[in-house]
Amino acid sequence: MGDDITKLKKEIERLKKAVKKQKYGLVWMDVPEAFEDDVENKLPILKEVPGLAIKNEDGKPTHILIEGDNYHALTCLNYTHKGKIDVIYIDPPYNTGSDGFKYKDKRILDKFPDGTEVPKDHPFRHSYWLSFMKKRLELSFNLLSKNGIIFISIDDNEVAQLKLLCNEIFGEHNFVEQIIWKNKYGAGAKTRGFISIHEYILCYSRNLITDIQTDLGEGEVKKHNKKDDKYELRGGYRTQPLATKSLGDRPNLVYPIVYKGQEIWPDKQWVWSKERMNFAIANNNVEFTKKDGKYNIRAKQYMKDEKGNLRKGKPLSIIENIFTQEGTNDINEIFGENIFSFPKPKNLIKYLSNLIINGKSNRNSIILDFFAGSGTTGQAIMELNHEDQGNRQFILVTNNDEITNSKKHKIMSDVCYPRIKKVSKIYKSGTKFYRTAFIGKNNIIDTTDEDKIELAHNAGELLAIAENTLELIKQNKYYQLFEDGNKEKNTAVYFREEHDEFEKFIEIVKKLNKETTVYVFSWGDEEKINDFAGMKEIKVKTIPLPILEIYKQIYNLSTQ
Repeated sequence: MGDDITKLKKEIERLKKAVKKQKYGLVWMDVPEAFEDDVENKLPILKEVPGLAIKNEDGKPTHILIEGDNYHALTCLNYTHKGKIDVIYIDPPYNTGSDGFKYKDKRILDKFPDGTEVPKDHPFRHSYWLSFMKKRLELSFNLLSKNGIIFISIDDNEVAQLKLLCNEIFGEHNFVEQIIWKNKYGAGAKTRGFISIHEYILCYSRNLITDIQTDLGEGEVKKHNKKDDKYELRGGYRTQPLATKSLGDRPNLVYPIVYKGQEIWPDKQWVWSKERMNFAIANNNVEFTKKDGKYNIRAKQYMKDEKGNLRKGKPLSIIENIFTQEGTNDINEIFGENIFSFPKPKNLIKYLSNLIINGKSNRNSIILDFFAGSGTTGQAIMELNHEDQGNRQFILVTNNDEITNSKKHKIMSDVCYPRIKKVSKIYKSGTKFYRTAFIGKNNIIDTTDEDKIELAHNAGELLAIAENTLELIKQNKYYQLFEDGNKEKNTAVYFREEHDEFEKFIEIVKKLNKETTVYVFSWGDEEKINDFAGMKEIKVKTIPLPILEIYKQIYNLSTQ
């Protein structure tokens, strides 16, 4: 008996320890991802390709195109845009088994140097996809601003896995909605199951979102087609019923309204109190109608508020009347042919990008798409800026791989960049073009002094992007000067460890006489630079250690 009790106690202790070790969530074999040998142990940077720049003529922020693997681009953006991105929209591979998704399995790269094809029956199908997505979503989390929000398009192949992964990365409490997008009019006959006419858009926030609103859509505006004496200020109106059967019993909401000698009673009760009802009647905010000799009363819902601003609405969890075919039409309008399969419709991106989060205006947002594909997000943002005079800025990231099932078209050079260039000419919008590049001879953990010097010598574009001063106006062997498109602020970079030209650099900065961020080479992280003391418009930072610290955090994250 005593031995049985002892065994039972041991088993209880074992189970207690097992429970402590276990956690609810997603479990899969995390497969290491390989990159090209010559970048495996180097430091990523961004380098501008000046010949591909598109001139800015609209006085609005210059947009950014980045060609390269999105993992490396996101690493760079974690330095330049940490906490700055308001909206992320991505349309990653759905892992359908036939959409061309490949994974560079580091363990078998010698056998499949271009990556492993992932058909539906592949034993690591979900593991490959989750390993691929986790690293990139982790990097995107730190990019989101305080009110930042991410939208991820997906279908049934990975929606269950993706939701659990996002719960882990963004926090289950920051889940906003699993939007159903009705993306087809209908579909052909299927021999089994249902005819699928929808996909999903998972939505998560950086912090808990308390409110989401949207401007009235075109369809809603058309419904506000009645006019009264407030039309000039508040636009047209539609009417809504004031009587309800659905509310719980509330005696204070049961009373008659007297109009032209006739009492109007609700079916069960009114939605407004008597005091509010009398106020609305006195201010002509209701409409009386007559049918079969009886009067009825309905509330007026105006298109604009009392200050003349277009009324906001609450977005629905189902998106309708925007179809996949529209995306194909968008591509055909640009290229005269369908050179990219199943691009997302620009109206879908416009709708998501235009949501108002916690009362924050979306017209000055920074929008990131790191699975940019054909460039739909870029076109959507330029059109939105044109429609409402907004100052949104997009950042698009895509590689230049050959498109699956195409006539040897490459994603960036043959589709995304030409599309952005053509739309930019229409709206006179500016875009800078960058490629990921790599410097140094060691990874972040083993960086030498030589690696740090090389990083400082090549960090100019990173620093310019971080300050949103994208125009290079002066450069020599010691320093660089950048300015923003409106010539209102500068970034000055002294990247050499030798101070041969430093006095001259100081004089040039002083003569700029405008808001300037100065970067100076330093072996330390927070070294005091007193040469600009007393100059109110100048902020001094050091390089390269702050960049290396960000990269080190990412490296530790990816090797956990």
